Amino acid sequence: MHHFLISVFLAAVAFPALAQGKHPFTFEDMMALKRVEEPEVSPDGKWVLFAAVDVDLKANTKTPHVWVVPLNGSKAGSSASPDASHPASVGMTESREKEIISDQDADRPRWAPDGKRFAFVSTKESGSQIWIADFDGTTGMVTRKYQLTHIRTEADGELWSPDGKNILFKSDVYPECAGTPAEEAACNGKMGEEAKSSKVKAQVFTHLLYRHWNAYKEGKRSHLFVMPVFFWPENDLPPVSRPEEPFNGPRDNVGAFVMIFPRDISPADYDAPVFSLGGQDDYAFSPDGQEICYASNHDPEPAISTNNDLFTVPVNFPASATSKDVLAATRNITAENKAADNTPLYSPDGKYIAYRAQQRAGYESDRFRLLLYDRKTGKKADLSDGE
Repeated sequence: MHHFLISVFLAAVAFPALAQGKHPFTFEDMMALKRVEEPEVSPDGKWVLFAAVDVDLKANTKTPHVWVVPLNGSKAGSSASPDASHPASVGMTESREKEIISDQDADRPRWAPDGKRFAFVSTKESGSQIWIADFDGTTGMVTRKYQLTHIRTEADGELWSPDGKNILFKSDVYPECAGTPAEEAACNGKMGEEAKSSKVKAQVFTHLLYRHWNAYKEGKRSHLFVMPVFFWPENDLPPVSRPEEPFNGPRDNVGAFVMIFPRDISPADYDAPVFSLGGQDDYAFSPDGQEICYASNHDPEPAISTNNDLFTVPVNFPASATSKDVLAATRNITAENKAADNTPLYSPDGKYIAYRAQQRAGYESDRFRLLLYDRKTGKKADLSDGE
C-alpha cells in the first residue's frame, strides 16, 4: 500500500502542469518536469523523503533539492521551505508535498534510524560532501542542517548503520595511500594538491576501465569509508574544518574537539563498490551495525571480467589500526563463483546475507539468481532453483 501511495504522490510532483490546460507537449515542457528520485519512507511510516531535480535550460544545469510528503494524504504544512523567503516556496503552500531543502543542492536523502534527522549529499561546500538535517516530524520541517564530512576526496553514497552510530560513504581516493586513517588522509591531500598544481595535464593509462562516460578515474579508486556520527546541541556545532583536515568529533574532558578521521574499509588497488549505473547499493550494514558487506572485482583485468565478489569486513577498528589490519580482517565469501555476485542485503535477524549471482563467467547478460548465504555455516542456497 505504501508503494502505491508513494507512486501517486510523486507523480503529482512530476506532472503538475498537465492539469493547466491543453497544448502540444514541447521540449520545454519536458524539461520543466521535476525528475523525482530516491524516495525514502520514514521509520515511523508517516513521511516520504525524495529528491526532485530542477533543470535550468538557460544555465544548462540540473539541480536536485529535497522534498517531503506525508503518507496519509494530508498537506505537508503551511510553508514550503524552512526559508520562507526563498522563491521556491512561492505558490506551494497548498501542496501535499513541500521542498524542505531549497537554499542549496541536495540529493540522496537517507533517514536516520530514529527518524529525527536525515543525511543527504550536497556540493555547497568543498565539493560533494555528506550533510545532516534535523527533521521535525510534527511539522515536517527541517530545523537545522550542518556538514558532516570535510574530506578532500569528497563523499557521496551515504548509508546509515542500523544503530545510527555510523555512516558509510564512498570516496575516490589514491589507492597507494596506505597506513592509519590520518596517514591516508595526509597522503590523499598531498597527492591531490600535486595533481592540481602540476603543469602536466596529459594523462597516462596502463590498464582499461580508466573512464566511465565522461569522467576519468585520474589514478583513483572508489573506496568505502565509515565514520561515527555525532549529534550536536543547537548552539555547539564544531568549527568547520578545512577540507584537508579531519572531522571534528565530540569534546574531550577538557572541552577540546576530538579529531575523527573516516576509515577506509576497502583499502587496495580495486574499486569498492563496483561501478554501477543505478539500482540497489552494492554495500550494506549488518543489523547490529558491526559488519559491512560490499561488492568488488579483484581480477587482474576487470575490463574483461564480471567476477564481482562479496567481501565482509568489521566496522570497528582501534584508531591505530592500519590499512593492512583492515585487509587482514576482510573475507571474500563468494570466491568460488567466477561470475558476478552483487547487491548484498542482510536478513533482519542477521543470520543470512541475500544477494544476486550469475553463473556464466564473463557474460554480463547472464540472468541473475537469488542466493542466500548462511553467515554461521558459510553454506549457500539458490532460492531461484525451481527444482
